[in-house]
Amino acid sequence: MNTTSINRTLYLTTYFLYLLLFVSLVFSLRAVSSLSVAAILLTGIIANRFSASVSYQKNFRAWFLVSCTLLFLLQIVSMLYTNDVNEGWNNVRIKAGLVVTPLAVYLSLWRDTPLLKKLLFVYCLVLTAASLFCLGMAFANYMESGMVSVFFYHSLVSPISQHAVYFSLLILIALVFLVESIRKNYSLVARSFHLFLIFYLSLFLFLLSSKLVISLYLVYLFYRFMIMLKKNKSSRTINASLFTLVVLTIILVFAIPNPMSRRFYEIVKGDINIVTKDKFKPGDYFNGLQFRLLQWKFVTEILTENRRWWTGVSPGDAQSHLNEKYLSKNMYSGDPVKGTRGYLIYNTHNQFLQTTLQTGVVGLVILIAICFCMLKMALTHKSRLAIFTTLALLAWLFTESAFETQYGILTFTFFPMFLTAADIFQTANEKPTS
Repeated sequence: MNTTSINRTLYLTTYFLYLLLFVSLVFSLRAVSSLSVAAILLTGIIANRFSASVSYQKNFRAWFLVSCTLLFLLQIVSMLYTNDVNEGWNNVRIKAGLVVTPLAVYLSLWRDTPLLKKLLFVYCLVLTAASLFCLGMAFANYMESGMVSVFFYHSLVSPISQHAVYFSLLILIALVFLVESIRKNYSLVARSFHLFLIFYLSLFLFLLSSKLVISLYLVYLFYRFMIMLKKNKSSRTINASLFTLVVLTIILVFAIPNPMSRRFYEIVKGDINIVTKDKFKPGDYFNGLQFRLLQWKFVTEILTENRRWWTGVSPGDAQSHLNEKYLSKNMYSGDPVKGTRGYLIYNTHNQFLQTTLQTGVVGLVILIAICFCMLKMALTHKSRLAIFTTLALLAWLFTESAFETQYGILTFTFFPMFLTAADIFQTANEKPTS
């Protein structure tokens, strides 16, 4: 087999493996995702052996990979001072994705712009298919139970074992790609169907009711409208009217009581001062903001009490320390009869806090380095799609401990490397250098 045939085979194999990865990512097939990433890595290694056309992108893409590797190695070092060895090794297994996923993308895509665009469009179609399936199941559940809540948040995506916030991020990335595609006049299908996908996925995003992701999407839409108004002077009236229509629609949605609007209202209704209390009642309810503010207090107390600011309490022992804190504050610890554990299964819901609790200031510095490299490679790449996706993922770290699951690590490390692998949609004519 000559080099051309080998390269063609590797190209088709890579295309198929990425399709498989997208399907498994959207439909929450964890085992298939892991196998897909491993196969992509193996294919990339083989490609570097047989293909002379492979072009490495260095600088911040490489430093991003190095930083992720350092954070993974720190998990292994933490095994030297952990008490819960089993949980510690489980954490090492999960965090291996910090190295494997970005390395697989780094070695594979070969700066192939047509391939990336095709894969991203198919990714949008896979998301659409998954969301239609969820809506169908929700409608069936509604006919049986009569509960409107089946059309919102976690209940909506439960048929594919998805997390509403994670799935919202996947849809947000698809929407930004679709909008930028319209701006660049790129589409594999009719423009009308392309616009339908934007409208439909936007609607589904609102049903998922993620406060963070919906807010980010509105910021992106506002930014896009401002750019349109600035560049298309001849159609400013049309653009302004369209923007006004979008704003009025959003106002109407939130003005009418529904599960989606209630998630936003509960944030402003909560009493922030509750976090200053030393003791609570098991029946006390904490909204998302209150609970996350409590975590800042708890993590500070744990690290101070154990004198572990530099090294952290170790990933293996972090949750047990949090559980002790919940119990000492008399927070709800579940019902043995019902088999619930209350707050005892909750981590910090903030990756910066989680990393500091687990591996101390050293781990926090490495995490900040990861974020810095991630942002720099997006900015250097000059792609609005890569930049906005990166900003969304960084914002996500403040509301979720994304690195505590293989799925979270895959989402966080995959898309920055994937979207900066080639010139998908640049904001300038310069070729990317990282």
